Amino acid sequence: MLKIIITITLLVTLTLPAFATNILVINTEFFWDSKPPHEGQIALGAVGNPPSPKSVQLEAYAIALHIIYNDADIIGLTEIEGKSAVEQIMKYLPDDYLLVFKKGRDNYTGQDVALITRYQVVGEPNNFNGIEGSYNGTKKIPSKALGAILKNDTETYNVVIAHLISKRSSNDDKRAAQANAIVKYLENRTGHNIVMGDLNDVPGSITLDQLTSFGLNVINSNEYSYTYQNKKQLIDHILVSDDLLPGALFTSFDLGPVSDHRGVKANIKTL
Repeated sequence: MLKIIITITLLVTLTLPAFATNILVINTEFFWDSKPPHEGQIALGAVGNPPSPKSVQLEAYAIALHIIYNDADIIGLTEIEGKSAVEQIMKYLPDDYLLVFKKGRDNYTGQDVALITRYQVVGEPNNFNGIEGSYNGTKKIPSKALGAILKNDTETYNVVIAHLISKRSSNDDKRAAQANAIVKYLENRTGHNIVMGDLNDVPGSITLDQLTSFGLNVINSNEYSYTYQNKKQLIDHILVSDDLLPGALFTSFDLGPVSDHRGVKANIKTL
């Protein structure tokens, strides 16, 4: 009888699935609320007009559906106006989801980033104020970045959601310096590291090299998240530390009318 119990115990232990975390990143393409004043010198971007309350409601509902459908545990949002915009999404999510937000400093676009999670939030989020990175003599602080410590059972995740400076001008060194600031934020932290968001650069670029040299990994470089001049590019990322890479899966998917970007998602496992 004892042998049978031991055998069953061993079989159950060996067949237990690894704990899975689902991560989702959505560039919302200027998701603003309908209430003035609207933030930024180029508020609403290409749209140009304040959204109606109904359109905000519909987009918030659509984003919430993507989160629920993907059973996401950690969600990073970029191109949002601020906390009030994300609160419109929270209305359609189950009560176990928490909003993590701290205002950024991009006064030109008015854009911000935010995290939504089902995990415990430890301490206060960090909006990178005063965390300056450097590359090739250029120094830069990320204006749209948020760091948070999340816990789930015994697992600790150091999570950064960022929207780095665009490629519209000669900003390569500035963007790499911002990525270096993310490395500085993560240095000497214990737990799993996750960096995600619209990093505005592709695998193998000097921007991504700052992160991969630190020990963060691109899970699948064959995907794409944005098409520019008919060229498919992976610029929206979920990078993970070495301990999360085994068994990790990364894919992109169409967000429909929500965004001009594709959404990206990752499934990572911890034993």
